[in-house]
Amino acid sequence: ALPQQPGLKMAQRLAAFGTKLVTKSTATTLTVAKAAQPHLSKFWGHARVELGPPGLSQWPQVKEGFSKLLNSTLTGKFLDTSVKEATRNTLVAVEIACWFYVGEIIGRRSLIGYKV
Repeated sequence: ALPQQPGLKMAQRLAAFGTKLVTKSTATTLTVAKAAQPHLSKFWGHARVELGPPGLSQWPQVKEGFSKLLNSTLTGKFLDTSVKEATRNTLVAVEIACWFYVGEIIGRRSLIGYKV
């Protein structure tokens, strides 16, 4: 008879555990992917519309929005906004600034400065 190697039983148990882990994680991943598909398709449908640049038909609305912003700034009407509106406008401005900085980091391919 062959002599029993001390780590063989442990190695077999570890291999069986690895096989079970891979099998169950694959099944779980497929289940999660199937459950998420309707939500993701809805998200991509909204993202295509909301995150795209304005079309030619929307330029008059953009122009009107900028003229309202300019008029509000010149007349001081922006001082009459509620705290809720001001908070919302501030958060939108912060979001735009963050996307700008993220784009800069991606464009530089570095978190710190340009490589000159």
